[in-house]
Amino acid sequence: MDSIVLYALALLLLVHRFMCTKRKPAVFLTAALAAGAALALYEGADVLLMLLGILIFNGLVSTYRSRENYAFFLLAIIFAVPFYYLITLVSQTALLGLLSGAYLFLGRSRRSSVIVEKRRDVVQIILGLALVSLFAVFPVAYVKLLLIVAILVSSTLINFSMRNRKSRVSKLLHSFERGGAVLGQGAMWLAAGTLVIVSFLNGAVMIAALIAIFVGDAIATLMGTEYKTPLPYNKKKSIAGTLGYFAATAVIAFPFIGYACLLVALVGALVESLPRHIDDNFDTAIALTALLLFLTVFKLL
Repeated sequence: MDSIVLYALALLLLVHRFMCTKRKPAVFLTAALAAGAALALYEGADVLLMLLGILIFNGLVSTYRSRENYAFFLLAIIFAVPFYYLITLVSQTALLGLLSGAYLFLGRSRRSSVIVEKRRDVVQIILGLALVSLFAVFPVAYVKLLLIVAILVSSTLINFSMRNRKSRVSKLLHSFERGGAVLGQGAMWLAAGTLVIVSFLNGAVMIAALIAIFVGDAIATLMGTEYKTPLPYNKKKSIAGTLGYFAATAVIAFPFIGYACLLVALVGALVESLPRHIDDNFDTAIALTALLLFLTVFKLL
């Protein structure tokens, strides 16, 4: 399908959504479109393609609890799959599109039971190790495409669950969510953090950053629930959790980036332990991406 036709369809759906809702997050969407246009121009990419992707992914995030969401899901599939050879560009549009609708996921959540936390962390570790293994074995473009498709499928399942609260899928997904949080809040920020990393990093440094936000973060929570001596500057985080984050990240990342893993683990653990976050996975992903870009550009790795 021609990109102009897709663009027109996305715009029509967005206009309809804005007309049918009291919330008009124009600032979020405008900022994402501006960032996307600047990024596309910098990379010499098709600006229309970049803006199209942002609009589609914004619509996907912003239409939870509605039938419209499925239309955006189909548009996103049609958009992403043919451009696997430009998959970094697709990852960047997905990231900016998700963030332009992120106001829906800024609500505060409270910690759930220890059982729920452990369940979430075990799944996060399994997903992280699986993603790292795929990147280590298969061509990067195909794995990034698989990641985008997984994000699309997950968001659509969340939409289905919010519309069908009594379904088995909904009950299963709610069993992983913290109390008071919007369903999918944690998954959305983890996906955004992952997209930050895969959009701007490549190779071993990308894998090291993914290890930190998936495995290091989950180990920190598991350790923190068992050994609760708090950090002096953040009573909600524990010394054991921060040390666990550092150790797990350093050990698993060492085969990929050598002794630079110590710096990655230290920065990741420190950022994760700070008292204020948009979301610790997202903030840590930004910090580690900036660090590893700096080290790569100045050939310090």
